[in-house]
Amino acid sequence: MPCRSDSRRSDKRRRYSRFLAGGVVVVASTLACAACGSSGSGGSAGAASGGSVPVGCETDLTGTYATFGAQALQGCQAGTYAVNHAGGVDGGQMIKLIPADDASDPVDAVAPAEKLVNVSHIVAQDGEAGTNAQAIATIFTRAHLPFMMGGGDVFYDKNTNPYIWRISPSDSQLGVAMALWAHHRGYTKAAVLFRTGDVAQSIIPVVTKAFRKLGGTIVSSQIIQADLSSYSSEISKLLSSHPQVIFSEMDPPTETVVFKDLAAAGSNNLPTIGTDDMVGSAMLKGIGIPAARKLMTNVEAGTFKSPALPFYLKAVQASSHQAPQAGSQNTYDGMLIWALAADMAKSTDGATVNADIPKVTAPGGVPVYSYAQGLKELKAGKRITYIGASGPFDFNSYHNIFGPFDAVVATPAGGYKTIYTLTPQALKAIS
Repeated sequence: MPCRSDSRRSDKRRRYSRFLAGGVVVVASTLACAACGSSGSGGSAGAASGGSVPVGCETDLTGTYATFGAQALQGCQAGTYAVNHAGGVDGGQMIKLIPADDASDPVDAVAPAEKLVNVSHIVAQDGEAGTNAQAIATIFTRAHLPFMMGGGDVFYDKNTNPYIWRISPSDSQLGVAMALWAHHRGYTKAAVLFRTGDVAQSIIPVVTKAFRKLGGTIVSSQIIQADLSSYSSEISKLLSSHPQVIFSEMDPPTETVVFKDLAAAGSNNLPTIGTDDMVGSAMLKGIGIPAARKLMTNVEAGTFKSPALPFYLKAVQASSHQAPQAGSQNTYDGMLIWALAADMAKSTDGATVNADIPKVTAPGGVPVYSYAQGLKELKAGKRITYIGASGPFDFNSYHNIFGPFDAVVATPAGGYKTIYTLTPQALKAIS
């Protein structure tokens, strides 16, 4: 789910969808005829009867971030459909999905969360993120309920709440990926040059720590004001530290001046590793395609090509009769993880299911890509590893997951191509 701790801005680093949404829409249209009909709540007409179990989906149904809430709800509905269509959870209980509106506001999020727990008596929550998640997490924790949480909020990078499971990668992983790429290229001395803003505050500490953990040294670290006419003094200071590479986050006008000042100082061969905000035609126009191809590599969130994708697409079409929305795959996966853990535990009790979430997601089990597959293997007494539409869920000790990142370079025609993929396993190893 593309939500954030600050303004939940919609730039692609903040979204971290782990597949290309545009491609999903195309594939979805080809699968529509194969999907079965269903109610909007995700029910299945031919499913086994064994009562129902309530699961909450509190999210931004109205207000500023209603678009994001629609994505989360679609994923919850698709996950509910997938479980119910396969016969239900924990011996045949149908999930009763209970949406709740936080009105895109942390204060307004509290009352609906309390109602979900105390009136609806939900057994799990799926679909919240950002500051709203922070506002209501303790409500679900006090009730010992698993909380499948989306968003890249760096607040949860060192999460110690045992009931929170982050189902999308953290924003801070971009910094780790930049450090990994520098290490892969053999650089051991780096300078950091970022423009002012929240990106500098969140990424500089991460890239610094990761690079040092990999044996590198940060020889210079500067935050500069954007869009000035000259950075000669800053460039002089940077070059005096003799870096092999620059870690950077700039807007095109700022980076254009920086590149000119580097050239004026006689440094025409110092490579730059930039964030995904520095990908695009405006940047290439400012610094020139030849210079970009020679000196700049950008790191951006990669695409995970999951065998689970067709199952997700069918469930979305069957439950909402709409094209899949970017980000809905995360809450879909969250619903299936909870349900498979309940099957593993043979219970829907919150604390019991919570303890079994790693048992259905950790590497080493039989790979399964749908709820029906997972349920079949569990009934056969097998240990499973659920790999979802948004990727694997190898949670670390902070209940965080990791996504792939790509190192990309400009092409002669002004596009970009991937030259290397940094794996989730590699990111996890140094995070």
